[in-house]
Order: sequence, then C-alpha cells, then structure tokens
Amino acid sequence: MTPTSSTRRRLMAGVAFAAAVPLFAACASNSAGGDATGDPDRPTVMVQVPTLDNSYWADVIKGAEAAADALDIGVDVQVYGDSTDTQLSQVQQAGSKGIDMALLFAQDQASSPTLIQAATDQDIYATNIFSNQPWSTPSEPEYNDHYVGYFLPDNVRDSYNMASSVIDQIGGEGKVIHITGLPGNTTADERQLGVQQALNENPGIELVGRESGGENRVATQPVIEDLLTANPDVDAIICHNDDSAIAVINALKDRGMSDVKVGGIDAIDEFLDDMQNGSNAAATVAIHGSWFGGYNVVRLYDAYEGAEYTPAESMMFQDSLTIDTSDAAGEYQSVVYQADPLPFDWTSISRAMNPDDWDTQVTLVPIDPYEYWGRIGEEPPAGYELPAAYAEDLEGPALDLASTYLDHSVANPLAPVIGLTLSGETSFGQK
Repeated sequence: MTPTSSTRRRLMAGVAFAAAVPLFAACASNSAGGDATGDPDRPTVMVQVPTLDNSYWADVIKGAEAAADALDIGVDVQVYGDSTDTQLSQVQQAGSKGIDMALLFAQDQASSPTLIQAATDQDIYATNIFSNQPWSTPSEPEYNDHYVGYFLPDNVRDSYNMASSVIDQIGGEGKVIHITGLPGNTTADERQLGVQQALNENPGIELVGRESGGENRVATQPVIEDLLTANPDVDAIICHNDDSAIAVINALKDRGMSDVKVGGIDAIDEFLDDMQNGSNAAATVAIHGSWFGGYNVVRLYDAYEGAEYTPAESMMFQDSLTIDTSDAAGEYQSVVYQADPLPFDWTSISRAMNPDDWDTQVTLVPIDPYEYWGRIGEEPPAGYELPAAYAEDLEGPALDLASTYLDHSVANPLAPVIGLTLSGETSFGQK
C-alpha cells in the first residue's frame, strides 16, 4: 500500500495527537512455547504474559512464536498470573535458563524499572509493552543499551475512537456505563482518558456508572450484573478490553437487552463474531496482537544481532484500527485469524536482515515522553531531564522518523479491512 500525501498529513496529525484467574505457571515453560534448554547455540526469547484467560495474549504468543520460527529463535513462554513477585522471579531466573531476549509486560508502572533492570543486569535484551514507570526510558544508562524499546498502541487515541463510534451508534445521547481496566496500569489510565474525552465531547451522554472490570470476564461479571441492576435503561457500555466486553454481552443477553451497544479493545474472535451476528458488539480496536508479539521479537532479534536504531525509535506507538461494521469484522477474521500462516512477513521487518528496505507492514510513530506522560497527569520530577541522546533525537527528527516509518510500512495485509470500517482509515490515517 503506497502512502498518499493526504495519508502522510494524517500521520503527522497522529504524531501531534500522540504528542498533544486463572492459570498460574510460575517459572516454568508453557507448552505453547519452545524449550529454552534445547539447543544451547540457538538464541532464545522469553515471552511473558499475565494470563492465558485473555484471548489477546494468546494472539501475542502466536505472533511471537511465528516470528521466532522465521528467525530461528527458541521461545520460552511464561505466565505470571498477574503477580508482580512471580513475574520478577521469572526474569531473575531467566539468565540461568539460557534466555537471551525477553518480551515483558510489566504488571504495573511501579514494577517496570526493577523488572527491566533484572533482565538487563543479566545482559538480556528486553522490550516492555503497555505499562512503564513514568520518566523511565530505554535510554537510561543503567540499562546498558539492553532495554530495546517500550512499545504500545496509542491507547488514548484508540479508546477515544472506539468510544466515539459507540456514541455515534446510539445517536450521540443516552446513558453509558464505563468498565475500566487495572488500577495503576499505564494502559488503563490512558484508555480512561480517551473514553472521557469522547464523553466530554457529547453533552447528550450521561455517565451512570464507572467501575473496574479487571480486564477479564470473571472479574467483570459481578461488576456488570450490579451496574445493570442499578441501570436497566442503559444505552451503551464501553469497556477497556474485549474480554470484559464479552462478560458484558453475556449479561445483556441473559437480560434480553439486545439494543444496548458495547465497545471494547483487542478485536478478539468472539467479539467479532458477535458483531457479525448483529448482536450487542458495536466497536472494538484491532491492536493486532499477533503482529505486535511478532514485531517485539523481531526488534529483540535485531538488538541481539547488533542492528542500530536511534533513541527516538526506542519508544513508539503502533498503528491500530477501529472495527465497527459487520463487514470489517468478518474481513479481519479472514485476514488475521483464519490465515495460516499469519499474513505478516517477519523477516522483512528485521533491520538486521534488511538494512535499507525493511518493511514493518503496520506503521509506528515515535513518542514524546513529555506529552505521553503529561497527558495522564504524570509531571516530571523536579530537575528531571531526558537522557541527552534521546532529548536530542526528539528535537527535530521525530516527524521525519514518522514519515520514514510510513514509507517503510508498505505491504500492509490489513488494507482490505480498513476500507470496510466507518471511518475508512487507521488511527494514524492510513487507508
């Protein structure tokens, strides 16, 4: 897909916007992954996820394994059961297991520096996704160039787009319930901000309830049951992810409330099925779990192989897509979930393998930390300064870098889906 000048302008606007339980498997390889003790000469990546009771993480694992296979990397999947202690223990033992790289999801902001330090102290290359201690960047000298990157979707923009679509589908007025995410998690804070921005723009909307659903079905069920009992005339329910949204949809079906619109994030198969069936599902954000897992593995591989990236490339938003029509839902399932193998060319992403003609397929844009953490009220500590190389890299080249990434996201297999959405474009304006 060749970017147009209009698309490029929209991407630059996207940069400005970005700038403006279950199963516990402590310290053991999950059968979904490879064995870190197999071939001692084969590099191995550890993929940490909080739970397997969330379909998004299964997609992340699937993409990570596919990329690792393409790059001849071993995979060690670890499930830490939402426990920061278990997560840290897994990382602390990783070096003795022969782990060379680690894809981490810090359970909360506060735990991320300790977690990343535990990896980098063992000379393990690490990426972190979705939650990071404010004002701790991959460029900090104590990480010794082994904190490869912090990557995530632009959760404010994405949740705003999803909530706006749901609100539009109820005519811009009515009663709304908001099911939030995990307290203390960067992503939860950002998604709440995006939803609130959409609510603020629609004075005809009355927010009648806002409670955490823990981002899983089990925790969400009693919360939504109580909220529906108190608000039987609700018009829409906006959730922080699709697993919470599925619990909401099930509760609505039990009560015969077929007209209530539901929004979520993750674009999991089950939510897309409901959208195609004309039920409650109204909008979700495809943040491409399989691509995201695979992209992180490729970036770790590139670091392991010595490929060079600039400091501004160490904190980046990935593009995403609001799916809000039955046709778009069906096409996304066909392109991503029903594809075997996955539709992404993992080796073409690698800069170590393709120094000049790398192709991310899904575009990314750099993050300005001052705007990123500032928008959720995280002001820098007194006297704080970004690491010099990072600050210098953000002073001018960031917009050029966004343009470069757009030029290097050519073979986007998701293009057929984009035109079937209500907006007809991705979060960063690709069509």
